[in-house]
Amino acid sequence: MLREAVPAVDERDDLIAALRADIRRMRTEILDANRARQDAEAAYEEGTRALSMLRQQLSPLYRALRAVFGELDAAGIVDASMSAPASAPVGVSTEPRVAAVWDSWKSKLGGQCAKVIDVLLTHGEMNTTQLAIAVGTRRQNIPNLIYKLNQAGLINKNGGRFALKAL
Repeated sequence: MLREAVPAVDERDDLIAALRADIRRMRTEILDANRARQDAEAAYEEGTRALSMLRQQLSPLYRALRAVFGELDAAGIVDASMSAPASAPVGVSTEPRVAAVWDSWKSKLGGQCAKVIDVLLTHGEMNTTQLAIAVGTRRQNIPNLIYKLNQAGLINKNGGRFALKAL
């Protein structure tokens, strides 16, 4: 009896077809991922442009309000809704003699050092950023002002916060 010849099935053909299908699927996934990345980059750039435009529009108002609030702080004006009383900070005397000594230091040092003294007399201990806002100067200027006050022996340092020494 003769056997009929059964065509041999090469399993490698099935494997090649499966691999080609995987490659097509992966290429599609890569294209989709690239499109999603490009969309995300475009959205990020659009958001950055929008925030930049918002900053540009609000900057004059911000600078004006910062100046106004700096003046209010320097004048000792306190928000009526704040729970703390508008009294001298802890450790700062309100005696006329002590006030005269601080006035003397302000006239000796002048300029922004005098403003720092006023701000610290009004608010007590503050960090560099708070001082810069209250004095109305750039944050980068504060270390030099603190150095001058420290050289005069007028500053207590507590970590990143500064206060006037009690007289």
